[in-house]
Amino acid sequence: MRNYAAEDRFSERGETLIDKNYRMFGVMNLVDIIMIAALIVFAVLALRFSAPRSAAAKPGDVPVRYTVEVQRRKPDFADKVKVGDAVEDSQRGYAIGTIKNVRAEPYLEDVPDYEGNIIRRAPVDGLETVYIDIEAIGRVTDYTTLIGYFEVLVGKDVYIKTKRFAAGGYVVNLERGGAP
Repeated sequence: MRNYAAEDRFSERGETLIDKNYRMFGVMNLVDIIMIAALIVFAVLALRFSAPRSAAAKPGDVPVRYTVEVQRRKPDFADKVKVGDAVEDSQRGYAIGTIKNVRAEPYLEDVPDYEGNIIRRAPVDGLETVYIDIEAIGRVTDYTTLIGYFEVLVGKDVYIKTKRFAAGGYVVNLERGGAP
């Protein structure tokens, strides 16, 4: 038979690591300690993998200019895009540059030409393709171009926003200043 009174006296004097209620030093339960450790690990990982909202330039960064193609837009869309506006990635909120130029062209679709038995590109009435040139300071490596934590690649889909509009499109051109 266990002598709990003797064990309690030992735990009061701090001589046992875990008491009869499974408390460490008579204060915390082992499960509580595991949960606190898990929360600390989660907080450290969250801070490590969360990115800053700003794409501040660092030594060695170079100017990057890329073009985003936004298709199937009404003609008034190009008027909402203003040169000089700051652009953000609308999914993650990263600052990804400043608008430097905007141009619109008729939106083209493939249509069959049954007489010539070929496919032709023809404009669609009431729709335009808008090209938005964006400039930022980025880090260029052999493998990637980063603006902050935002990776810019030709062919990559991007979702951009400013105070005046939000749109999705594709990067169709990338110029990296000072990069080989």
